[in-house]
Amino acid sequence: MKNSNNTDEILNQLESHPPKIIGGYKKPGWAIKTLDKISNEDIETEEDGNITAKAILLAADETYYPSFLTLDIQNGGQIIGVYLISENEETYNLIPFEYARGFINKEDSDLTPFKYRTLTQIEGDVVQKNWPDFS
Repeated sequence: MKNSNNTDEILNQLESHPPKIIGGYKKPGWAIKTLDKISNEDIETEEDGNITAKAILLAADETYYPSFLTLDIQNGGQIIGVYLISENEETYNLIPFEYARGFINKEDSDLTPFKYRTLTQIEGDVVQKNWPDFS
């Protein structure tokens, strides 16, 4: 029950202070420039063995969004988390895609299904085919 309360609290905070989701770019280079401004490494290995990686999402409407993906490498790189980026004054925040999509002025059919590519090729990721092309 605590997770439900945390989810409600997060949603209430987002609704009272709507995030400015970064993206909707016509060229992938703008998404890369945003990711370059964020000091995290391109690939980070979490304690549980999953990998969080900087990535670019290609939305169904052919626009680009900088993002972070969490990949389950034990399952060949299956995506288990997608986070879009919002800008708050001089900081960046990661917003789970499930929440962020409500703050983007687009229909779901314009966003999904999306393709992606990580900035760096990830060893053991068989889901992302033909890197650096979008999968």
